[in-house]
Amino acid sequence: MRKIFDRVGAVGFPSPNRLLPALVFVVVAAIGLGMSFSIYRASEVERRAKFEMVAGDAVDRIVSRFYQHMSLLEATKAFFEATDGMVDREAFRTYVEGLDTEGRYDGIQGIGFARMVYAGNEAKAEDMIARFYSDDIAIWPETDQDYRAAIVLLEPEDERNRAAIGFDMYSEPVRREAMADSFATDTPRASGPVELVQEITAQKQAGFLLYLPFKMDEGPNSADGNLPLSGFIYAPFRAGDLYQAVMDDGPTVPVAIEAYDKEAPGTPLFRSSTFDAALERSDLEVTREVDIAGRTWVLEMAPSAAFEKAEFDITPFVVGSVALLLAVALALAAQWQIKALAAAREVQRVTQKSLQERELMLQEMKHRIKNSIARMLAIARQTAYHAESLDQFMESYAARLQAMSTAQDVLTRSRWQRADLRELLSKELEQVFGDADAHYEVSGPAAELDEKATQAFSLTFHELATNALKYGGMANDGGKLNVTWTYEGTGAARKLRLLWQEGGARVAKPERKGFGTRLIDANIIGELQGTIERHYREDGLTVEIAFPNPAETGERRPRWRRRRARKSADR
Repeated sequence: MRKIFDRVGAVGFPSPNRLLPALVFVVVAAIGLGMSFSIYRASEVERRAKFEMVAGDAVDRIVSRFYQHMSLLEATKAFFEATDGMVDREAFRTYVEGLDTEGRYDGIQGIGFARMVYAGNEAKAEDMIARFYSDDIAIWPETDQDYRAAIVLLEPEDERNRAAIGFDMYSEPVRREAMADSFATDTPRASGPVELVQEITAQKQAGFLLYLPFKMDEGPNSADGNLPLSGFIYAPFRAGDLYQAVMDDGPTVPVAIEAYDKEAPGTPLFRSSTFDAALERSDLEVTREVDIAGRTWVLEMAPSAAFEKAEFDITPFVVGSVALLLAVALALAAQWQIKALAAAREVQRVTQKSLQERELMLQEMKHRIKNSIARMLAIARQTAYHAESLDQFMESYAARLQAMSTAQDVLTRSRWQRADLRELLSKELEQVFGDADAHYEVSGPAAELDEKATQAFSLTFHELATNALKYGGMANDGGKLNVTWTYEGTGAARKLRLLWQEGGARVAKPERKGFGTRLIDANIIGELQGTIERHYREDGLTVEIAFPNPAETGERRPRWRRRRARKSADR
């Protein structure tokens, strides 16, 4: 049987031993996650049902509070009828204080009476205001309507309510519509959203009013055509204060609400400060439409953070986590022997790979060493040919070897990828001129050189600096050296242009090229395919060097890594 399994694996089919751990994991995890999902769905249904109940409780609170306020208006109407409409301010104030509207009915701004008169007969209402408040207050604002409904009585007296005395509510369309509907049906009617005339501070809220008609039909009309007493008992509300009072009455309702009049959706009546955050946080949302004294209010509700925290059920996640852990444990137990075999094969593969990489590195080192030796031999031959003594040969040869060493040092620190031009130049100048960097200046943008350019410029900088110290501007105490470089072009056509400027002494053009000059030309022109121009001026030597320096398009890898990548691609 084992031979059969081995033969099956040899022809390309996965071994049953390798499929077993995955099969165990999939089966156990599927069962556990299925149970977890079922529990999660059940908890979501329960959570939604609970929120429906909470939202219903919030709606019931709002509707119940409105019935209370309508009862206040009905009681006030009975109070007016009991006095045959002959209500004085002191009696009305005592009545309203007994209701304790500020303590028991938060949200209502007060209870008042608006006197209905014909337009042009405002004196009737103004006489009532003067009798109640001892002030000469004219009815306002101007109107084009046939009737006026001026506020002549409003308690409790405070700064807000005082500002509303004399206001003609019939002059404003939204209030007028509610009063007409209330007068026609003889029932309490609410207005659409308005800004109350009591809003005299910067902290304004949307408001609405509740109207109940009061009619005194006994007796003839007066000489000016008005009934003895006719008007509206009304109550103004600040919607935000009312909502807050309802929500704070009793246990806190964990919902965020936005309410608006269905016929005026663009003007929210009130909106919880956390409503937007609640909508973003939860997928639960309940919308209810309720009748508020003849107006349809739309209440959109979302659960608050407190509700989400209280109703969060961790059971599905616990079940799912336990199922996954059990599946992993069983799969690991089944896979133990397979992993041991796979680990052994991996060790063999990594060992073989390491040997291949080491061989490639050795070949790379061998190549570099051969190139370096060839370069050193060539420099030695040319230096010996031009040297006049052994000491001169040793001095020149050692300096050139030191320049090559500097290039190797800079490249080694960058892992044989790129060398910084400023660092390479500074090191070569420091070796020739010492630490007295006050005599030379180096400036230019950040520039990096590849391995070939680094080797070439190390020798070039050394030869130029040595000549400047011996024969050029740096030979005198007042000599100066300025080295700058810039980029020309972009992308693959980019070039780096370097300017070497000596100052302080005239430099004559040599009659023949020495080894140093030929070495510089070989490096710049031969190695880098660049150009070099020398200008011998009265104030010193100027050397211009330009060579291709394309912009890097990706991370540069060492040569041995590129070789390995090519071999891998060939395989």
